[in-house]
Amino acid sequence: MQQVEVNWKLTEKIQKINKSRKFRFRHLRKLNRKNMTILIAPDKFKGSLSALEVCEAIERGLDERGKPVEVIFHPMADGGDGSLAALKSHLNLEAQNILTIDPLGRAIHAEYYASGNAAFIEVASASGLVLLKEKERNPLKTSTLGTGKMMVDAITKGYQHIYLFLGGSATNDAGMGIATALGYQFLDQTKNILEPVGENLNKVQFIEPSLLTDLQNVKMTLLCDVTNPLHGSDGAAYVYAKQKGADEAQIVYLDNGLKHFGNVLQKQTGIPVAQLSGSGAAGGIGAGLVALFGAKLKSGFDTIAALTGLEEQIRAADWVISGEGKLDRQSLQGKVVDGLAKLCKQHDKPLTLFVGKNELREQDIADLGIKQVYAILAAAKDMEDAMSNGATYLEKMAARFIF
Repeated sequence: MQQVEVNWKLTEKIQKINKSRKFRFRHLRKLNRKNMTILIAPDKFKGSLSALEVCEAIERGLDERGKPVEVIFHPMADGGDGSLAALKSHLNLEAQNILTIDPLGRAIHAEYYASGNAAFIEVASASGLVLLKEKERNPLKTSTLGTGKMMVDAITKGYQHIYLFLGGSATNDAGMGIATALGYQFLDQTKNILEPVGENLNKVQFIEPSLLTDLQNVKMTLLCDVTNPLHGSDGAAYVYAKQKGADEAQIVYLDNGLKHFGNVLQKQTGIPVAQLSGSGAAGGIGAGLVALFGAKLKSGFDTIAALTGLEEQIRAADWVISGEGKLDRQSLQGKVVDGLAKLCKQHDKPLTLFVGKNELREQDIADLGIKQVYAILAAAKDMEDAMSNGATYLEKMAARFIF
């Protein structure tokens, strides 16, 4: 695991702000162990609150109780979009602002972060769905080329370990755009160079390798929160292309393209990536980068937990609070709640969840070892009220939860 520097200066600044607002944010080494220690380690509530804002709302509710407790903020993520926001709360990351392009090739400014010899890049920053208007979404036409340009910038600056967060992409190009930025060429039957977009996946017959020597010393770690294969009923196109703008016919076309491209990758590199768990993440980026660059697919939660020392925090806490916007079956598949529950069970720590909406069965909750689940939607008027006033509801729930 790449070593990165803990952002103690930022932590001290947050501590001063928290004191002024009557918050009690502490690091373990500074805790008064006479009081109960509560670790707050949630994911973001997508579209409503960041992970840090969730921490703050819950802390305010705990503060209203008047009980002497020590609170630790530990914002978490699982490798999807928003992961860098969580990491910035823990690590000494330096922003790198560069000029790149969006999924449709338009010039934009985007940021990635760096610490030591590691660079942290979100696919969503340059190739994200959030960068497009709804009418612009079309995974046949979008590309990860802009993300590749960010990676080139990081490599040029000497960063030798790239952590790439795969969530939130607007693309289905199997990483061709990234590979193109890094020197690869994708050719059709007559050796014409193809544009690295989803509609050209099934036209690729030859892959010309990159001549960039800098790549030989670069390590790539791909962080994702899904386990989808490259193609098939559970693959990138059938599961995610619709939300990226594809209709039913386009989904079939893209899936066929991903299958074809996976075969070309295996023929060229000897690496069978099509059914690799996570190879379908972010429109197939996982498959392309594993085959062409020897990238490693890692659980986003596990990696972020290791980078931020989460297990140490859990081990020292008396009670753990986590949560996410929607608690459902997908929450059990490598998401923050699933990871937290396993660590809490391992260290025999009670876990309470604060969520926006709960769709899990009582048996599923019991199997995870979760003590209680509090859901905003159970108290809110409707979904709009829950999304707009999530912090208020979290504060109220935290004020009455039993520990």
